[in-house]
Amino acid sequence: MSTSPLAAPLFARLVDDAAMFPPGNAAALHAIRTHLRYRSSGLDPYVGPLLVHRDRWDEMAAAHIELGSPQLHVVVVGGHRVPSAVPAGIRVLGFEEPVDRPPLPAAEDGLPIACEVTADEAGLEVLAEVASAAADGDAVVGKFRTGGTDVTAFPDEPTVAAVVAEAVRVRAPLKFTAGLHHAVRFTDPGTGFEHHGFLNLLVATELADAGALIADIVEVLGSRDGQVLADIVRGWTAAQVGTVRRTFTSFGCCGVEEPIRDLVELGLIEAPRSTYPTEGVESLARRELR
Repeated sequence: MSTSPLAAPLFARLVDDAAMFPPGNAAALHAIRTHLRYRSSGLDPYVGPLLVHRDRWDEMAAAHIELGSPQLHVVVVGGHRVPSAVPAGIRVLGFEEPVDRPPLPAAEDGLPIACEVTADEAGLEVLAEVASAAADGDAVVGKFRTGGTDVTAFPDEPTVAAVVAEAVRVRAPLKFTAGLHHAVRFTDPGTGFEHHGFLNLLVATELADAGALIADIVEVLGSRDGQVLADIVRGWTAAQVGTVRRTFTSFGCCGVEEPIRDLVELGLIEAPRSTYPTEGVESLARRELR
């Protein structure tokens, strides 16, 4: 797929930059600098907006001004209102917020919102509301947590399979967050935590769309064979790629380069130009996304 045009739509803007979130917890100054470098490197096509929790907004805003107020696209996590003070150069693209039960929050200015859901009955009711709102043309997606800083934050394969299958069934667009540091399922050597793989999730989404049994979706979520998963993806048609990305919209990761490096190593994309330019941040900002 590295020479196929299907790689571009499949992985476009797949990885939202969660550098300021655990376990990375980057300082705002570092997060902004690094994000702008991604934008001016070969990583740009794969990277989504910078995610900023509302509790760190002031830190981010001050760092942004210190860097000369570059053009920067952000998503505010933990609310559905635009912060009262938005420095020149920052564009708020949307919001992310946990939603325990319907109704869905109304995002300010009609901006997109990702509603974080749980895997229980109430959470799936919210997911159904997301599907209904999206069908009506609202800019809304679901959001499901696949990891965290504690072992209890990692849902098992049957739980993830059930959420993916339900999202496909009701036609709810869904993003994932936390723990997806690599393409393929792995055990963290430091913590012993079992991490899901984002490539596993992409394949699981396609299986669900094809009507696969939950047991088959569970099996692929547990696979640690990256080449098998990569070969499956290489065989997809343009229609399959489009269907998968309509459901699986993106995932947040505190280390953007790791998942992209995995795609290169699996032969799914060509190695991006990774040498960052030496020009100043102000010059980098002028080449920020439209």
